[in-house]
Amino acid sequence: MAEERLIDDDKDRKYKIRKNADGEDELVVDDAPEEETVEEVGFEVPELDGDEEAAVMTPEQLAAREKAKAEAEAKRLADLAERCERARALVAESKYDDALFVIAEAKELDGERGEVYDLELKALTADFTDYSKVAESGAAAEGVKKYASEEIKAGFGSYAQGVAAYRDELAETVAKLNAENEEKKSARRTVFLKKRKISAIAFAATALPLVVFIALAAYFSTIMHSQLSHDYMITFFVFLGLAAAFLIATLVTAHKLWSSASLLKRNAGNSSSKLGREYEAKNAELKLVESVLSAYGDGE
Repeated sequence: MAEERLIDDDKDRKYKIRKNADGEDELVVDDAPEEETVEEVGFEVPELDGDEEAAVMTPEQLAAREKAKAEAEAKRLADLAERCERARALVAESKYDDALFVIAEAKELDGERGEVYDLELKALTADFTDYSKVAESGAAAEGVKKYASEEIKAGFGSYAQGVAAYRDELAETVAKLNAENEEKKSARRTVFLKKRKISAIAFAATALPLVVFIALAAYFSTIMHSQLSHDYMITFFVFLGLAAAFLIATLVTAHKLWSSASLLKRNAGNSSSKLGREYEAKNAELKLVESVLSAYGDGE
C-alpha cells in the first residue's frame, strides 16, 4: 500500500536532469509552475469603409451587387447619351421648347454634365439669338463655365464673333438709354423737389396753428366753469372748432407731402418709368451676353 501511495504522489510530478556539484547528471523534481499556452487563432477583420451591408454579404452576393451597380451605371450613361443626342437634334431643328424638356430629363440623370448645360444654353437663347430668358440662361451659362470641357467650349467658336458683335451693339444701346434716362430723371427730380417744398410749407402752415388751437382749447377747457358767464365756454368751443378744421387741413397737406416725397423716392429708381424699365431690361440682357462669352472663354 505504501508503494501505491508513492506512485500516486509521483505521477503528476515532473522531473528534469541537471548537473550536480561533482559534474554528474542527476534526476531532480521540477517544481516550477507550468505556463499556460494559449493557441492564437488567426483571422482577418474585414474593413467596412462605411458599407455595413457588405460586411454581412457573401462573396457571391457582393459580386452580384457590383454587377447590378455596373449595369445600372451603364444604363444611366446610355440614357444620358440618348437624351443629349435627341436634344441636339431638336436644337438643330429649332424646336427649342421640346429640346428643353429633353434636357430637363438629362439633368436629372447628371446635374454636372457640361454637354447638357451647353445644349440648355443654346435652347434657351435660340442658338444665341434671343436673350430674353435672363435668369434661366444665366444659370445655364454658369453651368457651362463650371462643368463644360475645353472641347465643348471650343465649339462656341462659330458663334463667338456674332455674339461679341451683339454685345458691343447692346452696350451702345444701354449707354444711350442710361444717359437719356438719367437726364429725364434729373428733370423730374427738379419738379418733384419743388412740389415737396411747397407741400412741406403747406403742412407747416396747417400743423402749427393746429397745435396752437389744441393748446388753447385745452387751456379753456380747464377754466370754462370758473365764472358764471359762458364766455370761457364759448371761447373753448371756438378754439375746439378751429382745431378740428385745421386737423382736417393738416391731414390733407400731410398726404400731399407724403405723396411728393414718395414720387421723389420712386424717381431715384428705374422701375417707375417706361424708359427706366427699358434701360433695366437691356442692361440685364447685356450682362447675360457678357456672362455667355465669359462662360465659353471669349469674354475678354
